[in-house]
Amino acid sequence: MKKLSSILVIVLSILALPSCNFLNLTDPDSFDESKFYRDSADMEALLASSYEALRPAYDKLFFVTEMKSDNATTTDMGTSGGLYYTFVGHTVSSTNTIVAEIYNACYFCIHRSNVLLEHIDTVKMSDTERQRLRGEAMYMRALSHFYLVRLWGPVTIMRHTVSGSNAVKELHRDPVIDVYNFIIEDLKTIADSEMLPATCRGEQFGHASRTAACALLGRVYLQFAATQNRPELYNDAITYLEQALSVSGYTGLGITYGKLFSLDNQTDEEVIFPIMYMPNADHCSNFAQYFQPQGATGLTSPLVGRGFNAGQENLFNEFESTSAGFAASDKRMTTAIRKHTNGTYFTRKYVDTKNNIGGANLWFEIRFADVYLMLAEAYERTGDNAKAIENLDKVRTRTGTGIKGYEESMTNAAYAADYPTLRDAIFHERRVELCFENHRWFDLMRLYPNPDDFVAYMHSVNEPGAGAKYTYVPKYELLIPIPYDEVFINPGLVHN
Repeated sequence: MKKLSSILVIVLSILALPSCNFLNLTDPDSFDESKFYRDSADMEALLASSYEALRPAYDKLFFVTEMKSDNATTTDMGTSGGLYYTFVGHTVSSTNTIVAEIYNACYFCIHRSNVLLEHIDTVKMSDTERQRLRGEAMYMRALSHFYLVRLWGPVTIMRHTVSGSNAVKELHRDPVIDVYNFIIEDLKTIADSEMLPATCRGEQFGHASRTAACALLGRVYLQFAATQNRPELYNDAITYLEQALSVSGYTGLGITYGKLFSLDNQTDEEVIFPIMYMPNADHCSNFAQYFQPQGATGLTSPLVGRGFNAGQENLFNEFESTSAGFAASDKRMTTAIRKHTNGTYFTRKYVDTKNNIGGANLWFEIRFADVYLMLAEAYERTGDNAKAIENLDKVRTRTGTGIKGYEESMTNAAYAADYPTLRDAIFHERRVELCFENHRWFDLMRLYPNPDDFVAYMHSVNEPGAGAKYTYVPKYELLIPIPYDEVFINPGLVHN
C-alpha cells in the first residue's frame, strides 16, 4: 500500500473526482472518464479540485523557502530525529515527510489540471467558459511545475495524464531548461490572449486571472534568466511584469502594510493571486498557530503556538531603524517581525485570534509590491537604473512606511554602507517587504546563481548571539531530495 500511495502511481482520474459514486473499487482502471465529465458543472468541480490539490503544498512550503534561508528558524525540532530542524540545519533527507507532501501536492495539482485539459473539448459549454477553464488549468499546471523546478531542479514534466504502472516506471527527470520552456509555453498562451479575465475580484477572487499569468510569467523569466545565465530574458521579464500592470490598471500601493495583512483587507486589489482558506476544519489555514511562538497563545492565534518559521535576529536587524543609524524607522516592522518576551521572533502577517478551529488567513502568492520589486530587479539587470529606482521607490514609499526613496536614503551613511549598490538595495527591499511570504530562498538563488557563491553566502551569515549559524550547508542541499518512495518505485528518477 505504501508503494501505491506514491504520487506518480496515483495517476488515475479517480483522484480528480468530486465523488466516487461511479467507481468500480475492485478495478479502478476500468473507470470510464468519458461518462463522468458531462457538463460545465463537472468541469468546475474538477478545476476546484486542482486548486484544492495544491493547498497542502502551501501548508508546508515555508519549511523549504523561509526556514532553509537566513530568514527563519524553528524552536520546535520535531519528534522524528529533529524533522523540522533539518531544514534549518540543512540535513534534509529523502525520507522527510514534509518534502514528500510538497512534491505530491504539486503533482496532484498537475494531474488534475491535465485531466481537465484532456476532457474540456468534449463537454458542451460556451466558448468563453471553455477558454476560462482551460486557462485556469494551464495556470495551475505552470505554477506547480515552477515550484518543482526551483526546489528540485530537473523534474518530470507532466504534459498529460499517465495511466498504468508500466508508464509510470518510464518517467524520467527532464532538464531544467526544458521544464522552464514548458512553463513559459503555458503562461504565454494565457498572457498573450484573453482566455482569462483581466482581474478576478468579488466572487471570482482566488481564481487565476490574466494579470496573475503575466505576473507569474515575469517571475519565471526573472528566475530563468538569473539561475540559467540567460541575461537576454530579463527583457521578457520586464515585458510581462509591465503587462501585468497595464492589464490590471493598477496604479499604486494605496493600503498600509499592516492593514493589507488583516483579515478584513485580504481581498485588497494589491493581491493578484491568493491561496484561499476558510476558518473551518477542512479548509482552514494554520499559519497563525504555526508561526506563533512555541507554547504561546493569544499573540496571533487562540491555539497553542508551534514556533515554526520563527524570525531570525539578523532579519529583524535588516529593517531600517533610527537606533541603527538610519534616517527613519521602517514602520512595516510592526507587522513583519516582532520580538517575544522569551527572546524569539515571530511575524504578525498571519493573525487570527478569533477562530478556535483554524485560521482564515490567506496566502499571497503574488501581489503588486512583488511586481514592482521584480521590475526594479529586471531593470537593474538591464542597466536601466532610473526605471529600477522608480519601481523600487514605489515600495519604499508605499503608504505608511515612514522611510524615504532610494536616492535620498543613499545620503544616509548607514543605508549607503549596508547597501552600497542598487542591486543590494533591491534585494534588501525584497527581504523586508516580502519576508515570510516564501520568496527568500528563491531570491538568494537569483542573487547567488553560482552554487559556490550561494554556499559561501550562507556560511557568512552571522546570527547575533549564535555566530556563523550555517557553516554546514553543502552544495547538494541547495536542492531538496526527490522523495524516497518515488525513486524506490522508479529508479529512473534518481536522487539529487
